[in-house]
Amino acid sequence: MRLHQYTPYYKRLLKLALPVVVAQAGQLTTQFADTAMVGNYGGDDAVPLAAVSLGSSLFLLIYLAALGLALAITPLVGEHYARGDRRMVGHLFQNGIVYSLAIGVIGTIMAVALRPFIGVLGEWMSSPGQSVKAVAEMALPYYDMLVWSIIPLMIFLAVKQFLEGIGNTKIAMWITLGGNVANIALNYIFIFGKCGAEAMGAEGAGLATLLSRVGQMAAIIALFFLWPRLRIYRTFFDRKALKYSHIVALMRIGCPISFQMVLESAAFILTSILALKFGEVAAGSMQVAFSIANIAWMITVAVGSAATILVSHIYGSGEMHKLRPTVTATYHLGLLWATVMAIIFVVFRTPIASVFTDNVEVITLTAELMLLIAIYQFSDAVQGLSISMMRGLQDVKIIMPIVLSSYLLLNIPIGVALAFMFDMGCHGLVVGLIVGLTSAAAMTALRLHWRVKRASTLSL
Repeated sequence: MRLHQYTPYYKRLLKLALPVVVAQAGQLTTQFADTAMVGNYGGDDAVPLAAVSLGSSLFLLIYLAALGLALAITPLVGEHYARGDRRMVGHLFQNGIVYSLAIGVIGTIMAVALRPFIGVLGEWMSSPGQSVKAVAEMALPYYDMLVWSIIPLMIFLAVKQFLEGIGNTKIAMWITLGGNVANIALNYIFIFGKCGAEAMGAEGAGLATLLSRVGQMAAIIALFFLWPRLRIYRTFFDRKALKYSHIVALMRIGCPISFQMVLESAAFILTSILALKFGEVAAGSMQVAFSIANIAWMITVAVGSAATILVSHIYGSGEMHKLRPTVTATYHLGLLWATVMAIIFVVFRTPIASVFTDNVEVITLTAELMLLIAIYQFSDAVQGLSISMMRGLQDVKIIMPIVLSSYLLLNIPIGVALAFMFDMGCHGLVVGLIVGLTSAAAMTALRLHWRVKRASTLSL
């Protein structure tokens, strides 16, 4: 097919992706706002910024494990929605709520159990001349606020993933946008002590996040029960519809997705934690650099989410002739965005870093790290989009060995060796990420190519 023949596929992807961009922006902007505003609160003091880095890094591991499990709702709902089986869609959604609520409770318990690890980590990482203990002490109250936001966040995600499964990405967009605005306003109040509130610094950022997520949960639940167009799905809610088989089906898809997200994120989280060994400036710089990279990743996630929806609908309807052009169009959009962001990261690396902090050392090191982050934009886009489309095809079991080999066997060992044995510091840790992401990109792209070729052959 020539490039112009992909235009209808670009339009379908962008129609679904643009609202998801805003929704994902809301989730990621929470971290962005916390980082930027706490960084400005600290000024030349890098400790508050490093505290947010430590607290959010540990929390992110639990959050992504829960998110990966919840993402199973979208392809299953999408498959049955494309077949016109509204009763099964309603039953899956009902089970998805129970499933997500259970995940939220378990995730909260696990996060509470991990709380002492922040103090242990601070002690272990401490060395003469560093203030890592102070970082750990400041991270604890921020982390606590994030922990209590897990359950409302999971309930919000259950409804959001259901709506995406039926092809509606706009509702979550508006609710998340409202939550994002509320989070920034509350950040201003609680971090800096405005409107009569006490200045809470990093803890205030956590409180703002908690309150905004509770608001998002309340809004999306109210909309689901009040919007007439969703009445058909509510009519199929029945106690008898709660079945072990539905929960198992969700777990069968969700567990590999969760494993992939946790292991990939663990590589980034471990990179952030190991950066503490090089001092609070290094930890703060890594946090800022990854926050900037997450903005680019947000668009990739949006395109990938749209691709998951379209591929799940193709899979459910059996219209396999649409699969190959949908996959190709997805790669086109993702790689175009990766190119744009790589250029921006290289050209504007110092001004962008200056938005987050006034600390000259942090700005300088962040700018250097962004040069390396620009390199992995392409492999990160390919592996992220490939996995999203494999999710739509419910081909997720193969993801586990791919991420194991990419991150455990390549990324982490190479990054640690370069950082500590070859004295490359933070730069070596990021080079390890480049290797791991490139490996994952190659293997997932090859697997998806095989699935598309097989599906095309079977549809003939």
